[in-house]
Amino acid sequence: MSEAVGTRLIEAIASQDTAAISTCFAADAQLRALISPGLRERTGAPEVAALIVGWFADSTELELVDSEATEVGDRVHVAYRFEGVEEGQSYVVEQHLYGTVRDEKIERADLLCSGFRPRLAEQVRETRA
Repeated sequence: MSEAVGTRLIEAIASQDTAAISTCFAADAQLRALISPGLRERTGAPEVAALIVGWFADSTELELVDSEATEVGDRVHVAYRFEGVEEGQSYVVEQHLYGTVRDEKIERADLLCSGFRPRLAEQVRETRA
C-alpha cells in the first residue's frame, strides 16, 4: 500500500501544500535529490518538504500533467510531470522518486529531476488550445 503515500505526495506537491508534503515523510526522513545544480540532501520531514516546495515557489502557473505511484519490490516509485511558468517563461519538469515506506511514511528517498526545461512554442500552443 505504499502507492497511497505516493499519491498523497503527488497531490500535495501539485497544491504546493508544505504541511501535506511533510506528512508524507517520516519525522527523521532522509532525502537525496539529484537536481540540475547538483546533489541536495535533507533530513527530517519539514526540511524535505521545504526543499520540494522551494523548487516550485517562483512558479506563477503550475499544472500537473502526468503522474504515477507504483510499487517496485519493497520501494515506492513516484513520478510526476509539471508544466508551469516562471518569470514569464514556460517550462516542463519531471521528477522520479524511489523511496522506502514504513507506516505509510516515506523514510528514505532518492529523487532525480529532469531540470526545468523550456517548453517549445508549439508545445505551449497545444496546451492552451
